[in-house]
Amino acid sequence: TNSLFTDYTNAYNWYPGLERKTNNIASYKISIPKINISNASVSNENNDLTRHMVQFNSDTLPGKDGNTIIFGHSTLPQLYQEGNYRTIFTYLYKLTVGDEIIVTSGNITYKYSIANISVVDPDNTSVLEQSFDDSYITLITCTPPGTIWKRLIIKARIVKN
Repeated sequence: TNSLFTDYTNAYNWYPGLERKTNNIASYKISIPKINISNASVSNENNDLTRHMVQFNSDTLPGKDGNTIIFGHSTLPQLYQEGNYRTIFTYLYKLTVGDEIIVTSGNITYKYSIANISVVDPDNTSVLEQSFDDSYITLITCTPPGTIWKRLIIKARIVKN
């Protein structure tokens, strides 16, 4: 396919050909205090990245063992608009190891700490690999912001109380 004409607002087009199932939690909220993301919606049912972030995989959920993979859009910093899902992950690149990601699912809140940050080619599917030894959140967006050249991968591990 020609990536110039690929609709990247459809999260399921990011890794075409990979099968995706659904699970029983429709949506939950994410907050990333360092970059002023507060209670942003993540959908498990709908792939429209203009309306929310999208959980790509369905074999786990926040708070459970496994790697929960979440896609979000980024854009040029001068085009960033707070609360706009087309630009929500624009400042993801400012995060560092140890920064906090807070997930609220129903009435339960989970805290995650960023453990690893990397940049990969867009066809590198190793970032989608599952690991059930602990609970992880992986945030994925395009980088540099405003391009589709590479993928910024932010992997966080749950903080146990």
